[in-house]
Amino acid sequence: MMGTDDATTAKVATNLLSLRIENNSKFVRGKKRARKGIERYCPEEYAAKQRPNGEYELRVPYSSEEDLDETMYELLGDIASQADDRHCFSERRPRISTRAFSGCDSIG
Repeated sequence: MMGTDDATTAKVATNLLSLRIENNSKFVRGKKRARKGIERYCPEEYAAKQRPNGEYELRVPYSSEEDLDETMYELLGDIASQADDRHCFSERRPRISTRAFSGCDSIG
């Protein structure tokens, strides 16, 4: 658990995630369930919002660059696993939109 001093210095990265889920073959029908499972998992932990263009906006807290890399690697692995469980595959393209300190809306 973070103390009050840690909360003012915690960093949050806003990542944009393009996500495509497809069935492994024409004989399976798990695409919708895979996407629903992924959408159910991500919003809880990363305050995910789907943008009008279909991308997901995720707010990922991190303490170091390595921590952010590890968190994103785990998230992308979880997405691939969720799709695979439904006999689908996923194509994911994450990109960092912004990095900011929590509690700071603007600098100036």
